[in-house]
Amino acid sequence: MLPRCDRCQLPAPQCLCAAIPRVDTRVEVVILRHIKEGGRSSNTGKLAHLALPNSRLLTHGLPHQPLDPEAWRGAWLLYPGGGATPPEAVERLVVLDGSWRQVGRMLRRIPGLATLPRFSLPEARADGPRMRRPPHPEGRATLEAAAEALTLLEGPATGAPLWALFELAVARLRESRGRSAPP
Repeated sequence: MLPRCDRCQLPAPQCLCAAIPRVDTRVEVVILRHIKEGGRSSNTGKLAHLALPNSRLLTHGLPHQPLDPEAWRGAWLLYPGGGATPPEAVERLVVLDGSWRQVGRMLRRIPGLATLPRFSLPEARADGPRMRRPPHPEGRATLEAAAEALTLLEGPATGAPLWALFELAVARLRESRGRSAPP
């Protein structure tokens, strides 16, 4: 097995670090990652955090380290089923990072999350690049969801560099697995 980059978690030959843009946003993005996602090469929450200086990466499931609910005070939750469009003045967006099952459990178990107003994205493009096959039509990789949400909240100039990073991440991950065509 090839060694992984400590920063982006991809195998060293596919390292994305030099391609990670700096995307300044007015919205603070709080990425709440399930502990089991941290070491996965297909995890894009870390990439979103590295590209977004106005973001925080919190890990759910660390022993003896409870999450501070202040991290999502006044926030909107990016999650299917809300349908609401956040006001233009939204200051904080919580993005859950994990498998569909992990994210559902986090929503039920983390105090305060389920009560946040929800911001839902339209159904994902069927022809778009994929890290994994989503189990739900609204399922997306974390970086993909953040790119789309920030495009809607702050405009295409904010989302475009994140989309480009996501597409490159998918290509590099597939390359690391010896694949070239979409799954």
